[in-house]
Amino acid sequence: MINFGILRSLVALRLLRILRDRTSLIWLLIMPMVFSFLMGQLMGDWGGGSAGSLPRCLVVAPGSGAEVDSLLAPLQDNAKFRLDRRDTTIAEEVVRDWLDRSRITAALYIPADFAETLGDSTAAPLRLFYDSDRLSSQTVRTVLEESILRGNAIAAARRLVREDESAALLPGESRAFDEATFERWWNDPRVFLEAETLGRVETEEFALTRASQHVGPAYIIFFVLMFLMMSAKELVAERKDRTLARLVASRASTLDLVLGYFLAGMSVGLIQAGILLVLNSLAFGLDYGDSVAGLVLVVLLTAGVASAASILLGCVARSTAQADGLGMAVTMTMAAVGGLWWPLEIVPEFMQTIGKALPTGQAITIFHDLIGRGYGVAELSPLLLGLTLWFVVLISLATWRLRRHALG
Repeated sequence: MINFGILRSLVALRLLRILRDRTSLIWLLIMPMVFSFLMGQLMGDWGGGSAGSLPRCLVVAPGSGAEVDSLLAPLQDNAKFRLDRRDTTIAEEVVRDWLDRSRITAALYIPADFAETLGDSTAAPLRLFYDSDRLSSQTVRTVLEESILRGNAIAAARRLVREDESAALLPGESRAFDEATFERWWNDPRVFLEAETLGRVETEEFALTRASQHVGPAYIIFFVLMFLMMSAKELVAERKDRTLARLVASRASTLDLVLGYFLAGMSVGLIQAGILLVLNSLAFGLDYGDSVAGLVLVVLLTAGVASAASILLGCVARSTAQADGLGMAVTMTMAAVGGLWWPLEIVPEFMQTIGKALPTGQAITIFHDLIGRGYGVAELSPLLLGLTLWFVVLISLATWRLRRHALG
């Protein structure tokens, strides 16, 4: 039979200790936001970047002239790629290799006789090689298609001009082509389409666009884990001063103790995570995705894993100093290897495998998938199952160790 009075007492005692300690409140709420802001500023905006860091759109154009310049003008100074124009021929197999290794995002071949082909009203073939899975490649194709459409419209308009002034005009023809008038009507169309993208782009590539989308959730996970791991010394102290023995003497079962300590840590973790989620949303405009269930589950499991780990550490450590040292070492190691300092997507594949085996790596990957890809519970289920397994293992070990101390 569960003693709910003991459970309430343990939870209330933990919360009361935190409220009385202003230093705890600083590390509970203020420092996570400070670190999120500073690291977000240092990492910058992942959606843009300097011209040198943008994906390259290679243009192979042996010929030159106003026609080629006009075609490429809309591709200049684009925010998602930079134009790399070459006037020498590059073998297609080389270009394909560059695309496979992501050295370029697209390659456009413009024939040397492009201007002459336009002049004699025959088709002017252009060849584009691109990776359809990359957003910058899709942008290249969209901008290029619009430029080609504009060029075809100008060519069609010029063919309607009647050069022989003495001859009568045919239906649809004019005496002269006014490019300024064409530009005005081209840029101010009578009919236009308003399109809105719904949801997120599901891609295996790194899907975040702003550093705050990583550092915000990362420091929530880190400080929840750190705060609870550092509180393990309280359990060590209670073991040393025979508080556990007195609780057992007051008819508290091992289940009461495990649930009490677990719910106390869980309450702290959930309150901390909930407040930080709201603050990150307000301060940095974070959108946590469309799956409320996925967000709730990852927060619950993260707090549960951290709470169970803190109980286990409190049972294993032999002194409060050792609990502090081990708690900090474990937290820092799991943060670094698990992808809280930097995204796992940018490290070598073997490090990604190791990182995603840890609860920190699983939790931050779930946040990335929620924020960047709009995943739901179904897509997140393998990672959620991984966090669940970690929780089951840790709470089982914690129960076993706490039972030994309670009965011994």
